[in-house]
Amino acid sequence: MPFESLILEKMDRLTTAQQRVANFIIEHYDEALFLTVSRLAMKAGVSEATVIRLTQALGFDGYPDMQRMLRENLQNRLSTVTRAEEAIKHAQDDGDILGQVIRQDTQNLAQTLQNIPVETFNQAVKDIRSARAIYVIGLRGAHAPALIFGLYLSFLRKKVHILTPGIGDVWNNILGIGSEDLVLGISFPRYTRLTVELLAYAHEQGTKVGVITDSVMSPLAREADWILPVASRLDSFIESFTASVSVVNALLAAVSIQMPDETVRALRDREALWKEKQIYMTS
Repeated sequence: MPFESLILEKMDRLTTAQQRVANFIIEHYDEALFLTVSRLAMKAGVSEATVIRLTQALGFDGYPDMQRMLRENLQNRLSTVTRAEEAIKHAQDDGDILGQVIRQDTQNLAQTLQNIPVETFNQAVKDIRSARAIYVIGLRGAHAPALIFGLYLSFLRKKVHILTPGIGDVWNNILGIGSEDLVLGISFPRYTRLTVELLAYAHEQGTKVGVITDSVMSPLAREADWILPVASRLDSFIESFTASVSVVNALLAAVSIQMPDETVRALRDREALWKEKQIYMTS
């Protein structure tokens, strides 16, 4: 199990000091791999006893056992160049690239289903339904699930803004948000700085903030009212967005089902327009 997923599973059993250690490990993964107990305690600003108690709370036999797991999960934290080099080497040894990627995506989906509490998902659906306006921010690769979410949510006549740098000034676009709105941020390691900054601004304005990210220790999670943790591991130079798109699909399906009359009316009107404008091919 990835370290982030383990932290999520045990979060309610960890003290504030233990969470500080876990957060340091996640944010300084490469460095933490090689730190002694005393050095890790000093870096995280806690006692050595806190580090030891963290390993025990997470179910490890001791600190060396936890370090072993961290090293096994190192691939999640490598740079794109290093990851590409490792993926090429592994692919040359294996050869079954199609099977390898699909198996990893299957694992990501299973891990995501295990990680997301039903009550958190239901709260997300409730906030999406009740929001006056929804602002979606997903940059670089994360723009794919953000675009899907924003596009199809607009089909249900929800007021949606997909924040996209380069098309407009995102700060002007988000100006005036308030407590009746919702900002959804989507980002994975390595997290995009602008996404984190926009969520922090939204939180300061008293706006509801939801995030789709890899773990509760993600920098996006600091400003969030709810977090949908999604597995994105892929032994390649890219992250996998399969599970994040699946979560977006689930949110859209749940929203449409919970407002059936509005959904049918909105889609009937759109179908009439698409037919009039001959948007799709007909046989």
